[in-house]
Amino acid sequence: MKLFKPVAVTLVFTLFAAGSLFAQVQQQPPQQPELPTSEDVSDEEITQLGDAVEALEPIQVETQEKIKSAVEEEDITFERFQQMMMAMQNPQMAQQVNITAEEKSKIQTLQPTLMQIQTEARQQMSAKIEENGLTMQRYQQIIMGAQQDPELMARVETELGLEQEGGPEGDGEG
Repeated sequence: MKLFKPVAVTLVFTLFAAGSLFAQVQQQPPQQPELPTSEDVSDEEITQLGDAVEALEPIQVETQEKIKSAVEEEDITFERFQQMMMAMQNPQMAQQVNITAEEKSKIQTLQPTLMQIQTEARQQMSAKIEENGLTMQRYQQIIMGAQQDPELMARVETELGLEQEGGPEGDGEG
């Protein structure tokens, strides 16, 4: 499943971003807490994170299918929905995407359904993450920290089997 893991990680980010978007439209998020660096994350936590990501894959696939079905029931393609979500997060992109009044109305109609899907998925994911020894908050902190700290990202990628292969040091063992 090594090929599927990058998709799984991306889905986690997308899922939480889509749900958070609706909340952010209504209020500004609180100040960002300090994100962990590689030094702040133990090897055990990296292993737990890797196990959790693997356990989340089936939930993410099911959630994506539910979202896709809900979106398509509103007569919007999933690709167009993704474009609109990105445009809503990035006002500069909104002019390029050109969301119509009808599409805005459909998104508003979809909002409660998408929030319900997200809530259910978040509960399932939280349970799986906790089964693997992390809290949801710590899991998210490590993921966000990895986006800021290249060393932490490398450790996470290694755990997930995403490290670059075939490089000049490809034959060495850590």
